[in-house]
Amino acid sequence: MEWRFFEEGDLEWILKVTKDMFDESEWNDSEYDSEKVKKYFYQVIDSPLFMFGIIALRGEKKIGFMTGYITQFSFMKDVFAKESELYIVPSERGKMGGLFMMKKFIEWAKNNKVREIHFEPSVNGGSVKKFDALAKKLGMTKEPNYRIKL
Repeated sequence: MEWRFFEEGDLEWILKVTKDMFDESEWNDSEYDSEKVKKYFYQVIDSPLFMFGIIALRGEKKIGFMTGYITQFSFMKDVFAKESELYIVPSERGKMGGLFMMKKFIEWAKNNKVREIHFEPSVNGGSVKKFDALAKKLGMTKEPNYRIKL
């Protein structure tokens, strides 16, 4: 498995898979907003120092994506990283793509000297137990959200 940061040529694929992700979500009774997705996509590309966006690949095939960002705590100068979205295409689920991308996010966050990394998974259609197992492999605590203190 390989990975790379978002590139402009990924936009159409991101629009397709975020629509699929939306359709699987508990919010699918609302309206999917492709313009908002485009704006966020370009925000990630244009802000590599505090925005994270990667594509996971198996060979040439795009199998998932992950986004996140760095921000400050409201009461101190220390920073933390927060996962925004993580999606694996259905045919690739259970093949460790999510864990792979989470490790890349943790590595990126460490390189940016964050104090903590926060994950708030949406497990719609998935399993909390499966995410709990991934979290344990990564050394996360759950108090009340999933996080890693560095």
